[in-house]
Amino acid sequence: MRQRKASAWQKASFFVVVVIILAIVGYTGYGIAVERDDYMRFGIDIKGGVSATFQPADEDVVPTDEQLEAAKAIIELRLDNNNILDRTVTIQKENHAINVEFPWQKGEEDYDPVAAIQELGEIAQLSFSIVSEAESTDEGAIDLTIDGVTAGYYTIDETFMDGSMVSEATAGYLDGEYGVSLEFTSEGTTVFGETTTNHVGDLIGIMMDDTLISVATINEAITGGSGYISGSFTAEEARSLAAKINSGALPFAMESTNYSSVSATMGAHSLNVMMLAGLIALLIIIIFMCSYYRAPGLVASIILLLQTAGQLLIFHTLNLTLTLPGIAGIILSIGMGVDSNIIISERIKEEVNAGKTLKGAISAGYSRALSAVVDCNVTTLATAILMRIFGTGSILSFSYTLIIGIVMNFISIVLSKIMIQSLSCYKVFGNLKLYGYKAKKEVE
Repeated sequence: MRQRKASAWQKASFFVVVVIILAIVGYTGYGIAVERDDYMRFGIDIKGGVSATFQPADEDVVPTDEQLEAAKAIIELRLDNNNILDRTVTIQKENHAINVEFPWQKGEEDYDPVAAIQELGEIAQLSFSIVSEAESTDEGAIDLTIDGVTAGYYTIDETFMDGSMVSEATAGYLDGEYGVSLEFTSEGTTVFGETTTNHVGDLIGIMMDDTLISVATINEAITGGSGYISGSFTAEEARSLAAKINSGALPFAMESTNYSSVSATMGAHSLNVMMLAGLIALLIIIIFMCSYYRAPGLVASIILLLQTAGQLLIFHTLNLTLTLPGIAGIILSIGMGVDSNIIISERIKEEVNAGKTLKGAISAGYSRALSAVVDCNVTTLATAILMRIFGTGSILSFSYTLIIGIVMNFISIVLSKIMIQSLSCYKVFGNLKLYGYKAKKEVE
């Protein structure tokens, strides 16, 4: 049967993808090798950071344990919003203080702890607003994110009160569901009552700085000085929301009373050693893949360069903090990528030796290998997501690199298929021996 002639795009797609990959590798390689500190924010273990202690600005104020927990939740929210994954936030109950450790910003040259602390800003400002549902593309739209999942987009119509008008927020259980009860000050009772009376059926949003933390429907006018926020809350979500609301109503300001620089626990030398070891390992893998699997190995090697550089580029773009555990996550995901490529290459070899045409063997090889590759990556992805939800500090960096790496693995599978199908269009790469074909010995 006559094969259909390959299109110009099919022939050129290999080179187009290679050029894109080389551009990514070149940009990332230059950033890491030449402009390392400006290119990437490194964790405390690699670059060191800042240790700061926050206490009430008024010495006569003695905060309760609940108020300290609320302030801790807000500081962690600030760190999350700045993508500072490597951090430690602890409460010192005996001193009525909160200790925070976090890494230097990328591009830091002065290493001034006072300037670094300004990144955290003041204790977050709580506000209540009337909001409307919106599309992500609408001007001024902000998202409501719950456990890392976007629950909707909203625009602010009117901000009518701040957290100083809330006297207390308490997590509770009412009518078979968890929620948060609110108690208002006398001024808050008046303002909240007037607003809810005029906006029955509308949506009310609770903002923490520029972050939307809760949205609820105003079912009736609330004029009695107390209200109740209900919905699909878990017990922990209700406690967390109550803590954040209470933090905006703290009767005191907090200030940094003690700060210092923190030395790197591992140091830049450890990073250099790990990078060198990674490059040597990558070179060995490339030599093995190209010599053993030939054409599929060549494609796999180019894809591995994309997986490595692509993960670092995403960390750079999102300004995420890279720690040594995070680098370990990159290495682990690359190992999974190598495993995926080996499975695909072996499948193609089997199909070629079964007598299929080259194009048929490539198509069948990817189809047969897909289930095994997906199973491996999806189970690891589930573990990484759990670490992202429940982990803290450098564990977050590890989980992020693992999640990004697995996503890159799936992208790489698609690109590698495009590349190898393109190569097969050329006569020089049409030799079945380049794909593992072995002629069967005749038996006399």
